[in-house]
Amino acid sequence: MTIDHKILCWIEFMIITCLLLVYGWAGYERNYVWKDELTLWTDVVKKSPRKARGYNEVGMYYYERRMHDQAIPFFMTSISLYEDYAKAHNNLGLAFMGKGMVDLSIMEFKKAVELNPDNGMYHINLGIAYLQKGFRDLGFREIQTGKSLRKKLSPDRPSPHD
Repeated sequence: MTIDHKILCWIEFMIITCLLLVYGWAGYERNYVWKDELTLWTDVVKKSPRKARGYNEVGMYYYERRMHDQAIPFFMTSISLYEDYAKAHNNLGLAFMGKGMVDLSIMEFKKAVELNPDNGMYHINLGIAYLQKGFRDLGFREIQTGKSLRKKLSPDRPSPHD
């Protein structure tokens, strides 16, 4: 081996080592973002503040922990970014239900059903809200519609609610 060849091998080794260190460190740092759902979706919101999904997912993080007051602004921001986001309307309705704000939840569930009429859970949620308001006929009709839609999606799998 000539000296020039040894120098080129050494330079190649150093470049590969540096790349491994840089990418290894970046991967290590990225693990902090994946620590839990909140850090992950908060990072998404920080990096993509004009996308609705990140706000919706942060809202779900709080909703699932029964922190409705914290969840509602995230769902509302999600909807303000993408008005036709049925999932965010449904989730906002769930948060309103959790706070006992049934009239507002009915409005959001209706909007979710209007945007995505084939989603059985949106109908079921609307039906439950109607029942809480005392509208039995409307409530049972929506729940039945929702159950029928869910059966169409998975006819071989029995619903645990039947």
